[in-house]
Amino acid sequence: MKQCVLDQDTHIRYWQHHTAQRPTIVMIHGFTGSHEGFQYIVPLLDSFHIIIPDVPGFGVSTIGRDDWSIDRIAARLNQFVRLLRLPTPPHILGHSMGGLIVASMIAQAPELYHRRAILISPVSTPIRRNDRRRSGAILGALQYRIGHLIPQIGPRLVRSRLISRAATHLIMTTSDRKLRRAIHGHHLKNLDYISSIELYSRLHREINRHGAIEYADELRKFDVLLIVGDKDNVTPIKEQSRLATAIQPEQYEIICGVGHLVHYEAPKACAEAVQAFLLSLHDTTR
Repeated sequence: MKQCVLDQDTHIRYWQHHTAQRPTIVMIHGFTGSHEGFQYIVPLLDSFHIIIPDVPGFGVSTIGRDDWSIDRIAARLNQFVRLLRLPTPPHILGHSMGGLIVASMIAQAPELYHRRAILISPVSTPIRRNDRRRSGAILGALQYRIGHLIPQIGPRLVRSRLISRAATHLIMTTSDRKLRRAIHGHHLKNLDYISSIELYSRLHREINRHGAIEYADELRKFDVLLIVGDKDNVTPIKEQSRLATAIQPEQYEIICGVGHLVHYEAPKACAEAVQAFLLSLHDTTR
């Protein structure tokens, strides 16, 4: 683990994999997650130098109160990438909330990145009034809202292992018992890293009200690989197709039989799609 200090409140911890002489991918994880969420695809992408930060406010990275929004977190991560002083612009990859953050990062500083970018099951569109995602969003919002407003029971509610298990169970599609235990274990571990319930509450609300589709004009200037699972009930394929229509990705990869956790449940297919996309024309320049 390495550390990049942006200021007294924001310290970004990050991990590097594979030799720095290879093309770089910066990976941005999703809500409640950490760098560990990419551990299944990292070994399969050894043709690349991979850098994975804990997003500010998640894992073991810290964040200042003035940065409690998707766009501000994206700005901080752009600052982090600048401070890495990489010899060439890196590729950028994001999963779920990380995909929304990546869209904002690209919109704010397109010159920082290689034109080939990857979105895996990104937060694609805002949740609308009659959206089937709405009930789950309301329940999640209540959990974090109560957690923030009622200190007597809030922390126990937000860090409830039972709720975490139930929520994880709903988004998993794999029948592999060993993998299911591992995913549950990773998600339970993330409960120990909750930095601020109020931060989580704010970001949860913002995630539900926004989507990568809002950055479509900027994303169309990039060659985007969009990877989704056809059984995703968090960011359903219908919404991902709306995003695809808006951003016109270079490649739209639908992986059958998996849901929101594509990089956990189908790491080989996910990594193969990323590798084929990035290596096919990697000798081109921005």
